[in-house]
Amino acid sequence: MPPLSYIIIAIVLAALVAISFPLTLGFSIILWYWLFAVAGCILAVAGAFKIASGLGAPPWIGVALASPGFVWLANRLFDMIGNGIHPVIWTSFEAAARLALLAAAAGALRLVEMMSRSRPAFRLGYGLLAAAALPVGIGLIFYGMIFPKPALYVTRTVADAATLLAYGAFIGAAVMITIRHGIERWTGAAISLISAYLLYQAIRAMFVVEFPSEGVMFWLQPVVMLIGGAAVWRMGSVVRAQAPSQRSSQSLATANARPTAPSAGL
Repeated sequence: MPPLSYIIIAIVLAALVAISFPLTLGFSIILWYWLFAVAGCILAVAGAFKIASGLGAPPWIGVALASPGFVWLANRLFDMIGNGIHPVIWTSFEAAARLALLAAAAGALRLVEMMSRSRPAFRLGYGLLAAAALPVGIGLIFYGMIFPKPALYVTRTVADAATLLAYGAFIGAAVMITIRHGIERWTGAAISLISAYLLYQAIRAMFVVEFPSEGVMFWLQPVVMLIGGAAVWRMGSVVRAQAPSQRSSQSLATANARPTAPSAGL
C-alpha cells in the first residue's frame, strides 16, 4: 500500500478536480491536465536521480533515466512559447525523444546488470540499443537523408527490437529494485504496468499504421504520469534512505573479514 500521505494527497486532488469541474464548466480540466502531467514528470526526473544515487550507480545512469523527462518538459515548454512548429524542430524533438528512451533503457539495463550476474547477454543488449540510436543520430545530423530500402528495413527491425528491450529493461529494473530492497510492491507494480501499456502501444504501432485516437486514455494520461512519477519518487526515496545503512554494513563486514595481524611476543 502507498504511504498514508500519498493516499491523502490523492483524495484531496480528486476532490479538487471534482469540485472545480462543474464550477468552471469543464475549463479547469485543461489546467489539471497539464498540472498533473508536469508534476508527474518532475517527480519521475527527481526520483530517477535518487534511485541512481541510492544504488551507488554511476552518475550517467541518473541522467539517462531522467532524460525522457527532460525532453518531454522541453517539448511542452517550446509548445507554450513557440509560434508554430517548424519541421526541423519537430523532427529534432522526435529524434531527441527516441534517443532519450534508448538512453534510459541503457540505464535501466545497467541497473539490472548491477543487481545480477554480469552475462554476455547484457553486452548484446547495449549493442542493440546503440545500433538503434545510430540511424536516429545520423538522421538528426543529416536532416532529410533518405536511407535505401534494404537499410530502412534493417533499421526498422532494429528499432522495434530495441523498443521491446527498452520497456523490458524498465519492467525488469522496477521488479528487481522492489524485491531486492523491500520496497512497497505498488511502486514496482505501477512502473511495470505503465511500461507494459507503453510496450503494448509500441507493438500495436508495429502492425497497425493508423488506429483511432485513444479517447478516454488521452485524458487519463496525466493521471498515469502522476502515479508513475510518484512511484519512481517513492522508490528513489526508500532506496536512498537505505543507502547509508547498507554502506555501513558493507564496511563493517569488510572490516570483520580482514585478517588480524599476530601480536608480537614479549
